[in-house]
Amino acid sequence: MGIPLRKSEHGAVRIARSPLWESLASIGLLASPRGPVPWPYANWAENARRSLHRSELVVPGWLRSLYSACGGTLPSFLTVVPLSAKCDLDEEIESLRAVSPARVRAELEQWFPQGTPPEVASLHCDPEAAVAELCAFLPRYWRAALAPFAAPLRAATEAEILLRFPVLAPGVSQLVIVPLLFGRGASFFAAAPDGTKALSFQAKGAAALVGDARADRRSDVPGRGDRLEILLGRSRAGVVRGLVAPTTTSALAATLGLAPSTVSEHLTSLVAAGVVQRRRAGVRVLYELDGSGAALLEQLDNHHSVGGEARQ
Repeated sequence: MGIPLRKSEHGAVRIARSPLWESLASIGLLASPRGPVPWPYANWAENARRSLHRSELVVPGWLRSLYSACGGTLPSFLTVVPLSAKCDLDEEIESLRAVSPARVRAELEQWFPQGTPPEVASLHCDPEAAVAELCAFLPRYWRAALAPFAAPLRAATEAEILLRFPVLAPGVSQLVIVPLLFGRGASFFAAAPDGTKALSFQAKGAAALVGDARADRRSDVPGRGDRLEILLGRSRAGVVRGLVAPTTTSALAATLGLAPSTVSEHLTSLVAAGVVQRRRAGVRVLYELDGSGAALLEQLDNHHSVGGEARQ
């Protein structure tokens, strides 16, 4: 995952689960203007949108606009620092509700020194009303969009906690790291008034959000009737499905719960086969499907098209 986790001279680092951050990151995926929701989130997104529509729930307009205006993240007054390793959504909502209007305005003015965009002006004009709207929306959003996937969400984040807790010190800390299954929806950094900082990272195992995912995703035995997995094997098919949007080797490995070396081996083969292209963007190397790879996915994938919609 690329994050050094150790004690520092300023205090202990701890890890925490955050239903609030997970909710906000998943909303970021739904609100993204960057095109179709990428695999493995496409199945979740389709179900979430359908459920939100049935429940007559609409993401607050100022929150959607804030994601766009802030480049896919949010000011830290919304991402309150988790108080404990396994706090619940109600607890975090109470912390969010307690954020002062003065802090909201101050952070917005830091983010937008030239003036708050008109689309989020209501948040600056009346922070109490906007935050209250969000606090009322979030429990209903969780029930509609995330509760059906509560088991893989809990399993993935608890696995990260169990994996990393032996190298982290419990108790009071100056840095909190928050694993998010929806980490591709947004990258969060937050600061509490007491000086504690928190940051998010992509948890392994987001492939569990695929509707037909089985318990043993590490096995390369193809799923029954899955033509892409029968042809390529389960893990390589997962790599192909994960390349509908440009991504890095490490990000794809984290999403699939595979070793980076395994993903790198698959990518090398797929590039050699002419179905994946590689390009450099600054210091990062990005991989994505080319025309042949998109056609392969379109023709053989039982469940997802390249546009991100599930086939009927």
